[in-house]
Amino acid sequence: MSVSESALIAFASLIQIDSQRREKVRNAPTPVHVVNLASEQGHVFNQATLMKMQAEKTKHLHDDHLNNASSWGEALLLCFGAHN
Repeated sequence: MSVSESALIAFASLIQIDSQRREKVRNAPTPVHVVNLASEQGHVFNQATLMKMQAEKTKHLHDDHLNNASSWGEALLLCFGAHN
């Protein structure tokens, strides 16, 4: 696992417990916004890592879960298990 992947996993763990940051991710219009939010917290990864890991996790979700996502950020949260 790369440093970038580890940083993304750490950020995903953070947003699972931090409702304020989770809302920011939910409202993020693009992957770049999420990368910047994470970077502000010291979790440095790039857009490519985010998109590749999201794609990998999306394969394991049922279509109904993704169909219920109201935004790109919501779909991201579903992929990383932080959708509350």
